[in-house]
Amino acid sequence: MNDLQLLSELERRALGLREADREAVYGIWGAFGDCWVIVDRLERHDCLQIYPSMNHFLDALQPRTGAAASEDPLLPFVETFRHACLQLEPEVAFLDTRAHYGDEAWENKQGSRNWVLDKYRMALESDVNALADERFPLLYLSESLSRRWESNPIRDDRDMVQTPKGLLVFARSGAARMD
Repeated sequence: MNDLQLLSELERRALGLREADREAVYGIWGAFGDCWVIVDRLERHDCLQIYPSMNHFLDALQPRTGAAASEDPLLPFVETFRHACLQLEPEVAFLDTRAHYGDEAWENKQGSRNWVLDKYRMALESDVNALADERFPLLYLSESLSRRWESNPIRDDRDMVQTPKGLLVFARSGAARMD
């Protein structure tokens, strides 16, 4: 991320961050653009949560005049996510781009920290199959965790990209791979 700066108290309140001792940072994260970031210290891991603008993401998906039919508007987002995973070397990372507006448990429309933290149990238990079955638009698994993948026709019906340090897994395959 670039251009990092601490969020003001007013900005923190607008995002629903009520804990005074919690650092919240603003920055620019590659293709995702403007983001706010928090870190939760969990049982055995640090959980870095990056919250980009969903509008920026959705705008990038709109057809552009003069763009080649083969040009993939998601590629810059995939590359930004992949680069972060290669740099940070997480055991697990996921990107959630799904709308949660109908989900009553969703804390607010800015991003649900509790929803993210609920996924931690799967990572803590190295339950790669449960993580895969969540069908996150993008899921990164470290090399050691990716070896725990239990192959089956339904779970394997998706695009996957081996990286030098792990496996990048999409929700599906083909043009709808991040749906």
